[in-house]
Amino acid sequence: MSILFWRKTQDTGQYRPDGKAQVAPIEVDENNPLPVRIYPSEQDDSPGQPVSLPTVMPPQAGMSVTYRVQIPGIGTASAYTAADAFGTLVTLSDVFRSEKRAGNIVQVVFYDLDDEGLQKDLIFYERPVTTTADNDAYAPSDADLLYCVGVLSLTTYVNLSSNQIGVWTGNVRSRSTDNNLYVRLVTQGADNIAAGSIPWLAITVIPD
Repeated sequence: MSILFWRKTQDTGQYRPDGKAQVAPIEVDENNPLPVRIYPSEQDDSPGQPVSLPTVMPPQAGMSVTYRVQIPGIGTASAYTAADAFGTLVTLSDVFRSEKRAGNIVQVVFYDLDDEGLQKDLIFYERPVTTTADNDAYAPSDADLLYCVGVLSLTTYVNLSSNQIGVWTGNVRSRSTDNNLYVRLVTQGADNIAAGSIPWLAITVIPD
């Protein structure tokens, strides 16, 4: 195997006969921090091996993570009415730890790019559900409803001229039959979403 050593040097101001500057080791401190350059050991008897790091770290107990997603299935240029399903099922993958499969939802942010400012109800499920199509009156089956683990409503928005943002902060206890979090949205107003202005959702979870 190969061993890497860190070495810090500085120019001594002296030169060898071939014209190259002489260098000398210097003390490493806050003014001369490492790393500067990597020097392999002289006995480099094996090639380096690539190391693959995960792009998403697994959930850690007690450590909040925010998941951001564009709401899927929104019908553009189509009028909604109050109590309609808003988009299709939102699935946030690997939110919970396999050991517990539970946690707390502590914040939801609704990015209203279409400047509607209308109440949205979020219905959380512990497993995937096959419920109402987008833009139809939301009517989950009795079997699916039994797997609902919580509901919250976004009712207050900050108007930013061309768009709005709604923020809910609280504590909704959630669990899952796997490691995922499942959400359906229901609008309580007459949305009419323009193409290119589909809203986004950010949910912050603290896994057990």
